Amino acid sequence: MGDETLHTSLQEPQSEEEIRKKKLLEIKERGVSPYPNQSHRTSTIAEARTNFQEWEQEKHTITIAGRIRTIRRHGGSTFAVLEDGTGTLQLYFKRDAVGKDSYSFLSDLIDGGDIIESKGTLFVTKKGEQTLLVSSWRLLAKSLLPLPEKWHGLTDTEIRYRKRYLDILANESTRNIFKMRAKFIQETRSFFDSRGFLEVETPILQPLYGGTNARPFVTHHHALDTNLYLRIAPELYLKRLIVGGFEKIYEIGKCFRNEGIDREHNPEFTMMEFYWAYADYKDGMRLTEEYLTEIISRLKGTDTIEFEGKKLHFSPPFPRISFKEVLLTYAGIDITTISSQEELAAEANKRGIAVEKGWGNAKILDELYKELARPRLEGPVFLVDHPAELTPLAKKKEDDERFVERYQLIIAGREIINAYTELNDPLDQRARFEEQERAYAQGDDEAQRIDEDYIEALMHGMPPTTGWGMGVDRMLGILTQSHNLKEVIAFPTLKPKK
Repeated sequence: MGDETLHTSLQEPQSEEEIRKKKLLEIKERGVSPYPNQSHRTSTIAEARTNFQEWEQEKHTITIAGRIRTIRRHGGSTFAVLEDGTGTLQLYFKRDAVGKDSYSFLSDLIDGGDIIESKGTLFVTKKGEQTLLVSSWRLLAKSLLPLPEKWHGLTDTEIRYRKRYLDILANESTRNIFKMRAKFIQETRSFFDSRGFLEVETPILQPLYGGTNARPFVTHHHALDTNLYLRIAPELYLKRLIVGGFEKIYEIGKCFRNEGIDREHNPEFTMMEFYWAYADYKDGMRLTEEYLTEIISRLKGTDTIEFEGKKLHFSPPFPRISFKEVLLTYAGIDITTISSQEELAAEANKRGIAVEKGWGNAKILDELYKELARPRLEGPVFLVDHPAELTPLAKKKEDDERFVERYQLIIAGREIINAYTELNDPLDQRARFEEQERAYAQGDDEAQRIDEDYIEALMHGMPPTTGWGMGVDRMLGILTQSHNLKEVIAFPTLKPKK
């Protein structure tokens, strides 16, 4: 055996990519563009199926386009399944119908995954399959990498999230999630628009972050030579618009929080917030019940949905339970009898909450609730009347100033909506901000900062107002029975590969 023969025998077999690239070269050598600029499609596959009987009888010629899902060659004839954004249809190629050269091109150079355009007439095969008899066809895009195997789908979770386009191509269930997402947002807009709310936009790049307790992302603007923050919430700008005279507004947009990633958190997420002047948190709860009952019925055809094996009933009124009651029930702590931060920290430590240096009362209470109580609330349920130190932007209850007029909507142990009667007393707001600043100085890097411009806006007068923020991704997780938010975010944040 000569050296050349030995070298050839030891060569690695060609990869699918290498084979397809060779086909690409041959396509070009035949004078055919593998990526033409235009398509001449006249009908979608859905339109072809809807009008099938009429078009078949009339021998109406149509041109459809899409991706080849499967292709089966049988000598002088070839069957393929074509898919576009509306459905699938079988194609039938005959050598005599398309011509010898065109059929040879199809046989030698076309693969599953290629995008083609096919012209022809409709008929039904002996097996009863609606089919397009192709009279001519054209390559629109040569696929250089094979698709995930259609019938087994793409199941590797890591690949599904990193290469979402493959996930969408392989899994109809994934496509349906994002169709539901689009419809949910559309229906939400319709609900609020029909009730006189105006959709607005507020800055994502902000000179000072605020609106909730969270660690921000920081960026630098070179022309201004100043640091800016990606918004953690649109709240303070939306309430500036209420000061300006708008009475019913909402915004759907991206927010960013520099926090950990788990099944309920993604650093970039979609938030919806609304603000409603001359209304309070009780009005807000009634509107929330109306909104969810209507939206879920529109999307699901019922006010009862299933999540994690349990049925959730969205028939108003939703139950209400106070923050004090929920900690007493699930943690065995009566917060009205706690006399100091040290005592609260000791009670938390007894219950397995490792209190860290710099945590104030608000942080300890929040961790007690999140760890011991919230996971046990199936809902939908309104958690109401939180301790004042937990909510620096909410108005205190008139009959007990230790608590604020706030509610959270909890569904299946997840916080979906956070809402309150908005604090509109500028002096009280300053005092609350100063308390947050002290927490920040003690090491709580999620505490809010003093926003002087916002306080000045309040000093011009803001009417009694209620509002809420809803985690759109979390609500969609419930609606689509997705246990991880990455399922409902098209391109979730992931740890980069080295």
